[in-house]
Amino acid sequence: MLTNINARLRIVLLVIAAALPMLAVSLYGIVAQRQAAEAAALDEMRLIAELTAQRPEQMIQGARQWLSTMAVNIDALLASRGACNDYFNRLAPQLDGLFHSAGVILPDGELYCDSALAESRVRVTAGDQPVFRTAIATGQFTVGEFRVGRTAGKPGIDFAYPVPGAGRQVRAVVYAALNLEKFAESGEFQRTGTSSRSANRLVTIYDRNGIVLAQYPEVRYRIGEKGQNPRVLERLSSAYHGVFTDIDQKRVQRLYATEYVGRNADGIAPLRVVVSMPTAVIFAEANRALMRTGIGIVLISVLVVAGAWYGAEVLLLRKVRSLLDMAHRVRHGDFSARAGLGDGREEMAQLGRAFDGMVEELQQRDLRLKQVLQQLNAQAVSDQLTGLPNRRFLWDALEAELMRGRRKQSPLAVMMLDIDYFKEFNDRRGHEAGDLVLKNVASVLRTVVRGSDIVARHGGEEFVIVLPEATEETARARAEALRAEIAALRLTYGGEALEPVTLSVGIAVSADSHESGEALVRAADDAMYEAKRAGRDRIVLRNA
Repeated sequence: MLTNINARLRIVLLVIAAALPMLAVSLYGIVAQRQAAEAAALDEMRLIAELTAQRPEQMIQGARQWLSTMAVNIDALLASRGACNDYFNRLAPQLDGLFHSAGVILPDGELYCDSALAESRVRVTAGDQPVFRTAIATGQFTVGEFRVGRTAGKPGIDFAYPVPGAGRQVRAVVYAALNLEKFAESGEFQRTGTSSRSANRLVTIYDRNGIVLAQYPEVRYRIGEKGQNPRVLERLSSAYHGVFTDIDQKRVQRLYATEYVGRNADGIAPLRVVVSMPTAVIFAEANRALMRTGIGIVLISVLVVAGAWYGAEVLLLRKVRSLLDMAHRVRHGDFSARAGLGDGREEMAQLGRAFDGMVEELQQRDLRLKQVLQQLNAQAVSDQLTGLPNRRFLWDALEAELMRGRRKQSPLAVMMLDIDYFKEFNDRRGHEAGDLVLKNVASVLRTVVRGSDIVARHGGEEFVIVLPEATEETARARAEALRAEIAALRLTYGGEALEPVTLSVGIAVSADSHESGEALVRAADDAMYEAKRAGRDRIVLRNA
């Protein structure tokens, strides 16, 4: 035992003594350098994202103010469609190409006038546009998503300003469509630099759906394309705000900083700024230092590590892997797994035997537990007297058949059966005679129904039969057959012939299985009670 302990200690001490001092010193310097580089990169990218977001934010606020000014003149604009078109055409040169169209939309979605519409008499509707619907619904200024304009035919995003009328009604919506090409030519995201970081930095502006609106300096996507990095889009869709590391579509790890621009009435930011840079660029100097230090450590430690690895493999790791493999198999339910580490006196062999004994005990307990669970499951869904499924099983099976019937658009019938005068019979003949009748009725029901039908004891002297794909005619014919079989029973108890058994049957049929199980059973129950009121020993059918 002492020899084994000393051998393991020698292996551990050898590795620690050889590698720990150099690793500690080198790792400390590398970690410090990496932390400084990461902190600087995070601050720089946050600042770039904030600066990039300022231009779109100013542009949104400017558009809002401009549209609110247009809304003041809504009476004059709505007085004449032609005058309204002329008004926005005259304004177009003043906008320096920032908007490729602007105009007025009526509450019903009709485009009343537009700077790009001129005198066209073709009716254009915008009622299906989300930005218009949101502005109408909330009564607040709204920034839309990427789309190609129906009048100008150019890509852009819409700004919608609802003009209130009487009460809370929106009288009209004044809108302007941003020219994305002009937008991409301006703003803080066009700033350049000469460093390697600037050359490798990528700035992208997305709309709320992950559509690219602008990108610099690399043009990976055209304007209007969906971003191709699902991880970044997932972060944007979850309103993530901050800095994170992920892999781009070229399998390059990058550091990302996000900034959200604006806020619509629905609480969603319409624009998202994403700044990214390869982590290899950020940590380039730290990686070079790591390489220099690592080469030295490898040259000094390779022989020591090789000897330690070989010794650990022979003395310990093979047996540990055997135990891990055994634990893995046991975790997945294979209780026949054994470590097989032999009968030696050293610790690993003793541990293996302890594991083997534990797993053997688990195997026995698992076998007993499965047997008990099997018995409990059978008892939970079976009636102890008749052996038929009970009410709990009935409801689960009925819901499953209804779902199947809805998919196939097929009918389904529920039959409620009650033994006539059973309470009086029970009082007169005794419970044992009553149990005899219940068992024989259950036996008849079980043998007469189809294999796809479901027979269950509902309680007392009541039984329920579920008939999938059964029409009214099929259900009635089945009920008549059951009544005939039950009436043919000749039972004796204590050497004395018992009275004939008759049934009152209620049937409810659903033509397409769209009714609920509760409604079908209730309808069949009502029909059964109607049969009893009408004199018993008969069948009453009712549509669900």
